[in-house]
Amino acid sequence: MTVLLQVNYTPSAEQDQQSDIERLEAADSIAKNVAGLQWKVWISNQADRIRGGIYLFDHLESARAWGEGNLRARLAAAGGRNISITYFDVDERLSAITRAVLSRPGLAA
Repeated sequence: MTVLLQVNYTPSAEQDQQSDIERLEAADSIAKNVAGLQWKVWISNQADRIRGGIYLFDHLESARAWGEGNLRARLAAAGGRNISITYFDVDERLSAITRAVLSRPGLAA
């Protein structure tokens, strides 16, 4: 069963000033190095100063290893505050009906 991880946080001033190159490097590193990750959607709400991500993992163990390990540590080390990490089971049957893409691009579901 696939697992969705949702993270929201308040970025530090330093995080707000990250360059596009730094963010692209972070995205590339996450794509290549996070075990069990199928995909990530990057989210932000500039008006309320909230950033975050929606991640889809192959299983709960990988999601928890990332969320409670490297992700929380990386955000906190960079000054992120109000870090909220939540895990959800994905109802694949209902999600398929509403056209959710629950696999890596180019791979069969």
